[in-house]
Amino acid sequence: MRTPKEDAMQNMWDEQEASQAASALDLRAYSSRLIGRDPAMVLHGGGNTSLKGSVADAFGVIQPVIWVKASGFDLGKMGREGFTALSLPPLLALAELETLSDPDMVNEVKRARLDAGAAAASIEAIVHALVPFDYVDHSHADGVLTISNSLNGSARLHEIYSNRAMILPYVKPGFDLARQMRAAILSPEFAAIDAIILEHHGVFTWGQTARESYDRMVEVCAQAEDWLATQVGALPTASTPATDPVAIASLRGAVSRLAGRAMLSLPAGSLPLDEIASVADLSRHGTLTPEHVIHNKPFPAIVDRDPEVGLARFAADYQAYVARSTVPGLIPLPPHPHWAILADGAVRSYGPTLARAKVSADVTVATLRALRTAARLGGWQGLSEDDLRDLEYWELEQAKLKSQGTPPPLAGKIAVVSGAAAGIGKACAEALRGRGAVVVGLDVNASVIDHMNRSGYEGIVAELTSETEIAAALARVVASYGGLDILVSNVGIFRTGAAVELMSDDVWDQTLAVNLTSHRKLLKQAIPFLRHGMAPSVVFIGSRNVAAPGAGAAAYSVSKAGLTQLMRVAALELAVEGITVNAVHPDAVFDTQLWTPEALETSARRYGVTVAEYKSRNLMRAEVTSSDVARAVTALVDGTFPRTTGAQIPVDGGNDRVI
Repeated sequence: MRTPKEDAMQNMWDEQEASQAASALDLRAYSSRLIGRDPAMVLHGGGNTSLKGSVADAFGVIQPVIWVKASGFDLGKMGREGFTALSLPPLLALAELETLSDPDMVNEVKRARLDAGAAAASIEAIVHALVPFDYVDHSHADGVLTISNSLNGSARLHEIYSNRAMILPYVKPGFDLARQMRAAILSPEFAAIDAIILEHHGVFTWGQTARESYDRMVEVCAQAEDWLATQVGALPTASTPATDPVAIASLRGAVSRLAGRAMLSLPAGSLPLDEIASVADLSRHGTLTPEHVIHNKPFPAIVDRDPEVGLARFAADYQAYVARSTVPGLIPLPPHPHWAILADGAVRSYGPTLARAKVSADVTVATLRALRTAARLGGWQGLSEDDLRDLEYWELEQAKLKSQGTPPPLAGKIAVVSGAAAGIGKACAEALRGRGAVVVGLDVNASVIDHMNRSGYEGIVAELTSETEIAAALARVVASYGGLDILVSNVGIFRTGAAVELMSDDVWDQTLAVNLTSHRKLLKQAIPFLRHGMAPSVVFIGSRNVAAPGAGAAAYSVSKAGLTQLMRVAALELAVEGITVNAVHPDAVFDTQLWTPEALETSARRYGVTVAEYKSRNLMRAEVTSSDVARAVTALVDGTFPRTTGAQIPVDGGNDRVI
């Protein structure tokens, strides 16, 4: 909901762009995208659209058809592939029934598909079929819903829309809604209105053209926002609190333990201090729209300085809410919150994947605006907990969550990889991402942000010999994603060719600063976050030189030996906190920037072998790659070795000097 006049809802119809549509269904997809792109109209599944027409079947018989937005598609991005074609007469016949169970309704709508393999149509397919216009649009507009949920919301909606829209009380989506809409459409009033507003649910508009239906939707939604702008005006800006990152990590860890799995936590807005109490109270009285209970549960956690107290209170309240159900055999969901209001006004969302946490955050931001606005209108009166619980535990909605499948092993985990711009660090980052983790790479080389350049796979430029820059980078990671579970400490340099007698102090000092001291600084700054992580793990990238040093590499060998000893001491110190600390010792990993073709040729000539022979000079006669090292690292952090700590794992193809 956008209340300032200068940010009022805009009609985004572009006649030139619309003229590019090759068919009515393409035009339907175009106007659907206009609706879906506006989060104040549609937020994460909170809307659908349809088109009526006709097609010839396999026998050449023309039959009436409705194309309905399919479940699982993003209304703001989809094309014609996002619609499922259904035979229209069976849907209209279903609406004539007095009763129909939800499973039977779903089955009958599936039977109406023209393509048996097409995606399931929206649960509101029958409703769309009933509206006697070619184009039908449905949104969950924030402005309309805010008014509907505010004190005396029904009366206000009637006042605002007068005879232009029919205002219907809330009923559960699905067949109940279809029966309610059928009665409304058959009433004498229907011919004179432009829209139907479902209290606490959303808006339906229609037209014989795509533009007519879209224009009506924009006008209805804008009318609500204009009314709010006049009555309430712009909300005071809430500054972003400087929440202690350790407190963020601690809260996320506690939420994860309640959930029984690692959860990501994203920033989801903030509240002025003088509004925290009122918003916290209003948040207990229903969600912005019923669908939001699926994403965010019926209410948030309210957290003071001790997160365990606030979360225990939430868990008890949520379990009591579920226990009040009259449905026999209801299996409660885990009693963890999907969003929380902190004592300093910060608000955070929680989800098992980045996508789910992002949905929760977006819903939370919209909810906060609505609650703050409703507070200025006298209060909030959302749906009853019975209605919310019926939808939260509705088998059709639960099926949507179950259909997302088994998450990857590192889903919800947060990993930091140092030296991630190239080579082993880059391979580790990619491997961890492939296993489902959120990964942040740290490197002094700015190229780290060339390949780690999106949410959940992000590069940060930092000088890793600077504890100040390390602390800032880790604080950013925690603020962005909620905590830290995995640390891969990989950064390193190699200065070759100098015997001990000839080695300069600069080479010695710089090598130890990067290869040893920087790792201590990184670990030191990471431990306060790791102790709140889920199955937290640290892996240091050592070297074969620890066990089998080579002449001319004193600084490198000593630094890696010191790093290994640091790993062993850290394993002893951190085991009591459940943090595993291990080392991987690679050798002759040539697919890194350290090894240029010229350097390989030079080294091969020194040994009197070809480059191919030089690259496989190990007992297995196999080349070792960065990916081989990354697989070993991943195994140490993905639960494969949950009881292994203080270990040194060679990834060198077998070396007789080591063995």
